[in-house]
Amino acid sequence: MYAIAPSSSAEGSKVNIAYPNGAVRITRTPGRQKAGNCINLPVLIHKKQLVSACVYAFYIADEELFRHLPLTHSSDTVPIYIGRDPNMDPMIHEACSQAGIAIKGKVTNKQLASVNSNLGGVYRALYGKNFHAFYPWSSGSSHSKIILLVYPGFLRIVITSCNMMDIDTELGDNHWYIHDVPELPAGERVAPSSFEAQLLDHLQALKVPDAFVDSIRGMYDYSTVRVHLVTSVPGTHAGPRAEKHGLLRLRRVVKDLDLDLRRKTREGDLQLEVCTASVGNLSAKWLDGFYDCALGRKYLKVVDGHCDVPDLKLFYPTVQDVKSADEVAQQGAANIGCHTRPWISAPADIKRIFHRYKSKDAGRLFHQKMILAYNPRDSTAAPYYVYIGSANLSQSAWGALERDKKGNAATCDLKLVKMTNLECGVVVPGHLIKSLLEQGTPSWRDGIVPYVQTADRYDLHKDKPWNDPRWVTGYEGDN
Repeated sequence: MYAIAPSSSAEGSKVNIAYPNGAVRITRTPGRQKAGNCINLPVLIHKKQLVSACVYAFYIADEELFRHLPLTHSSDTVPIYIGRDPNMDPMIHEACSQAGIAIKGKVTNKQLASVNSNLGGVYRALYGKNFHAFYPWSSGSSHSKIILLVYPGFLRIVITSCNMMDIDTELGDNHWYIHDVPELPAGERVAPSSFEAQLLDHLQALKVPDAFVDSIRGMYDYSTVRVHLVTSVPGTHAGPRAEKHGLLRLRRVVKDLDLDLRRKTREGDLQLEVCTASVGNLSAKWLDGFYDCALGRKYLKVVDGHCDVPDLKLFYPTVQDVKSADEVAQQGAANIGCHTRPWISAPADIKRIFHRYKSKDAGRLFHQKMILAYNPRDSTAAPYYVYIGSANLSQSAWGALERDKKGNAATCDLKLVKMTNLECGVVVPGHLIKSLLEQGTPSWRDGIVPYVQTADRYDLHKDKPWNDPRWVTGYEGDN
């Protein structure tokens, strides 16, 4: 056991800046109650001191989140903005039914526009005058997870892999990036940093009401933020916008870190590791593009024919891993799924990248989404970089590379297509990691890797990736 530094700073009724240079944490699960570098919502949200707040997550378990917030029927003095994917809202069918709208499958953008204000009214009546509901629409999933907490004197930014439910925020392995940015002196204005500009752009993509976005725009000093925002927005991204989102944004960020990861790969000094709660229908071609972007390669190309599956490690639980987990973790396992199916006919080269999931807090499962680039030959060296956030290993989250007939020198004449999700995460340069951990954390692996990295590769004769039956209609044999 080692010394645990306080995770928050409050004096009486005042909340002080606790993360002036940023922080990376994992969820304080039941087996980590005395561990360092862990966190949960009560440490972050001081509801009596809030000026305002905005919480967005793909899924929200209402009572499990709202108990942390100062919702009230008496006034709108402390406005609370709550957003989620409309298809995950328990009231959406009732609201559509009242409006005479029949939903077949997912709610359409037009249907959402028709019931948006009705939904807001329902929530205000239920939870308080200061409840402001908002809903983005996407052709896939509106999947970002962001918490913005306005306190007197500073803004607390939280970018996480957690849906707003106890199974993620208290009981499962997840990541949190936290940064407290101070309010600028009265009357002082500075040019927005790239992080601020990208954050505000993403809030607008999430349809966060202008009242909140305008209340924080240009108000805070982001000069200590040294991580890089990586977001996804549905659509085709080409020309000047090609590097704003998804794979090409990831590639630009990593390329600018000047890590020379391609050379490190050749020399055996790079391992790329991915752990995500959802796995797309993986192909060698898509994985090749993902790998090149994750390495920040200078030269990109789209493979036409056969290509090898890149050398990456993917951590995702087998059916047995889930059945061996704690009962409460099993109940939350509907949160994770694998679309590489039917498994029996998936290419063996793709199956071989799968590794079992074993939490360091035995019996836990997860909802994390992490990309980790590190030197497997030097256990003491900092990682090259880490991505944490909402994006799973899928084309929907990251997009796919395609030739751009109009050309684009910055992207080697490529554009980004087939991105259907809204996603948000950060790339943390490896040299920063130590400074973002709680004081006394023995190593970066102890601090930010909640699973056993030496877990076994799948035994292809018997192991299958976990899928909740609700994910696999028509593929029930996979479980």
